[in-house]
Amino acid sequence: MSQCEAKEIQDLFFSLMGDLHEKFLCHFRKEYIGSAPLKKNHMKIINLLYHNEQLTLTKIAKKLDIEKGSLTTLIDQLTEWGLIIRSEDKNDRRKSLISLSSLGKTEMDTLMVLYEKRLNELMFTSDPEEMNQFMLSLRYVVQFMKKL
Repeated sequence: MSQCEAKEIQDLFFSLMGDLHEKFLCHFRKEYIGSAPLKKNHMKIINLLYHNEQLTLTKIAKKLDIEKGSLTTLIDQLTEWGLIIRSEDKNDRRKSLISLSSLGKTEMDTLMVLYEKRLNELMFTSDPEEMNQFMLSLRYVVQFMKKL
């Protein structure tokens, strides 16, 4: 890969992340009324767990770029609020496995309705062909990133 290509990929990544946060994710903290006072990192954690059955603290920290010390505090809060469950890894008792509780799943189901509503608002006027191309491209990006 050339330096020019690497620069373009970096620019595209940061452009995508900025637009995703501005046009999509920021709206949920404003609209969300749930059982706990969730901040953005709490929401990131329960979102990640919603799409993964259970994860270790290390995996959550890596995927969300949160320092382990900060993550421990966030996990403690989510546990106290009843949104997640900590359990021991049967293969390695030194590790904790983190998963959503039934209340956490209910909260995420509520958030998913808000996500769908926001996506419909954003994409309502989009051309169906463009939407199809967007979905194909997004699937490709996700699959490609998993291979890295």
